[in-house]
Amino acid sequence: MSDQAVKAKGKQAKKGAGEETVAEIPPELLLRRDRNVRYERGGTVYATDGRVGLLKQVVVDEAAGEVLELIVQVDGAEPRTVLLPPDLVDKTAGSAVFLTVNRVQFAERAATAALYEKKGFARADVKVLLKNGASAKDRNPRRAVILAGRDHLETPTASLLDRLDRRGPTSVDGTA
Repeated sequence: MSDQAVKAKGKQAKKGAGEETVAEIPPELLLRRDRNVRYERGGTVYATDGRVGLLKQVVVDEAAGEVLELIVQVDGAEPRTVLLPPDLVDKTAGSAVFLTVNRVQFAERAATAALYEKKGFARADVKVLLKNGASAKDRNPRRAVILAGRDHLETPTASLLDRLDRRGPTSVDGTA
């Protein structure tokens, strides 16, 4: 790694000649993959090409024991807090959340996403959530809550083969 790259690590770097800044993804986080998908309050949210916001909270269905949406404060000149589907998440590393989309795709999704309004949500009962999360692993393992605390919760990581298998059998021409 060059001296300039070491100095720039953890700082915001200018993108092109424009005024927009892009926070770099720390290299140590790119190599790390948590065993489960861990959502931590205040965790940094990264698109495939840089930081896009902060995870503020996670919306759960207490009765089903599943994650429904992520409440993300979007970076930018006018910070907005929006609801996004957890299906956008590729992996987590520590408190960092990595998405499957790039910054442009994220901005498009965030622009049309519902805005978060605190009055529309209530605090979940963690004991009920965990009890129901155990049965949710069979229905939708990627969204099932298996661990939860005051500022975090975890869902199991589904392998790529498991995700493909859930789509059902298809032939090469797309028919079942």
